[in-house]
Amino acid sequence: MKSLIVSLLLGLSTLFWVFKAAALDLDFKEGKLDDWKEVGGNWQIKNGVLVGTTAGYQDLFLNVKGAEKWTDYTFEVKGKLTAGRIWGVCFRYVDTMTNYRLNLYDDLDAVNNLYIYKRVSGNFSEVAKVPVGQIDKDTWYTLNLSITGNAMKAYLNNDLKIEVEDKAGGIKEGTIALEGEGGTTFHVEYVKLEGNGIPSSKSAVDSSGKLATLWSALKQ
Repeated sequence: MKSLIVSLLLGLSTLFWVFKAAALDLDFKEGKLDDWKEVGGNWQIKNGVLVGTTAGYQDLFLNVKGAEKWTDYTFEVKGKLTAGRIWGVCFRYVDTMTNYRLNLYDDLDAVNNLYIYKRVSGNFSEVAKVPVGQIDKDTWYTLNLSITGNAMKAYLNNDLKIEVEDKAGGIKEGTIALEGEGGTTFHVEYVKLEGNGIPSSKSAVDSSGKLATLWSALKQ
């Protein structure tokens, strides 16, 4: 009986996203973007929420010591689209031209509207796509993804939607970024992360709020 219960719990953990309490939780309530770096676009914090406006493939990436070496990790981002057709999260982000990205589309309700892309030296290829039903503007959604080696699991609102392996591989490490395309405006409430080399909480951040300082100390 015990083994059956364990098996059921393991199965549920695959179908539904469960984030550890000790995950690194980054929000924008302090009104600072000290640990983020923009690559085009306009990024502001309003009432404790990040608002990004992009005019093309433009990003805001997490720029902290050691992030460029992250390999296997998970993230969770809560966001909503207010203008345009797409918002998303880049992962294993080397730079704006080389990364994976998890994109949620507002205008493709009748077909596939959750995509994983790979961009290498500016060239895009599809890794996976799936229909997830109607997606509405001004509605909060949670995007989650785990990547281990070349295997990825993507969740929408904590429900598993994509499970895929990029057999071609090619992007081995990198940070994360928030991203939009032409005409996009989107809001982000928080970003959560966990994985090897990623601090388990912000509790050790000094009074100046410099996460890079924490990262440097943990890496020594």
